[in-house]
Amino acid sequence: MTQLLVYREQIQKFYQKYSFLLNPIFRFLAGYITFSSMNRMIGYHPQLNHLYVELLCGVLCILLPENVMLFFVIVFAIGHIYYVSMMLALVTGMIFGVLYFAYVKFVPEHAYLILAFPILFSMNLVYVLPILLGLIMSPLALLPIMCGTGVYYLLLTITSVIGTSSDTNANLYHVVIQQFFGNQEMYVLIFVFYGVMLVVCLIRNRAIHYMYEKAIITGGITNLVLLLTVNFLFALDMEVFSVFLGTFASVCIVLVIQFMRLMLTYTSVENLQFEDEEYVYYVRAVPKANVAAPRKRIKRFAVRRFTENGAASGKKKVSEKTGVSGASVKKE
Repeated sequence: MTQLLVYREQIQKFYQKYSFLLNPIFRFLAGYITFSSMNRMIGYHPQLNHLYVELLCGVLCILLPENVMLFFVIVFAIGHIYYVSMMLALVTGMIFGVLYFAYVKFVPEHAYLILAFPILFSMNLVYVLPILLGLIMSPLALLPIMCGTGVYYLLLTITSVIGTSSDTNANLYHVVIQQFFGNQEMYVLIFVFYGVMLVVCLIRNRAIHYMYEKAIITGGITNLVLLLTVNFLFALDMEVFSVFLGTFASVCIVLVIQFMRLMLTYTSVENLQFEDEEYVYYVRAVPKANVAAPRKRIKRFAVRRFTENGAASGKKKVSEKTGVSGASVKKE
């Protein structure tokens, strides 16, 4: 464990030192993956479904703030849908417009969460998000869960209707609206994700040892039990092996994120009590697990070289790492 803490400290120092380079790279990767996922999901427009377009959009995301990036993604998705049906693009734009101007514009930091849902759904890692939100947010995280899941199922419904419906382009939006608002699986998954988030949030706020790790593992078990239960009750046709694999991978990812974010040591927990004129305070102090990365120190010292008659012939500097004792003397 100590060595892992050393590695974490080294990674954190490396990021702090080169953050001015790493942050634009991360934003580029996030933008490229987002637009690439949009092309894989709804890549109807032939002029937008190209690698150079995805790379160009990734570069633009380096300069755009979070909420503007989401707006750019919405315009990109509507451009694909417009190639198939103008009316469907108009209705989709109205739905996304309400989402953007009524919610994301006032809470721009949630833009990445909403974008993450469709991407992680396609990777079978969407279970990362409810567990992670339970660690870092309050029960008000229901809003990004609803919006992110709704965006994914709206896009999924559009692709399904366009690929299977025989109606005219003018009637496609009627079928999309009916199937989207009547999608039982979407409502069930929102309930499951919010239940998992609440369980994780409740456990991580308890004054127990290893509350974060226990909250993550309990959240994974809750996610698995709820998904299998609703799959049986509502006949959602989920692949059980895919659910197991996705939940296990998600728990491992969140454990790594929590390890890099915060680690506590419970060997020296202190329970304090003090008071003032109005209140009595009970405080439980848990120290953070921080280990300073070892640094190599170079110790320099002089070695005299002697001739055969014992006279000193000069000095020679020798460099050794700390911890290596002794010095070799060569006779001439």
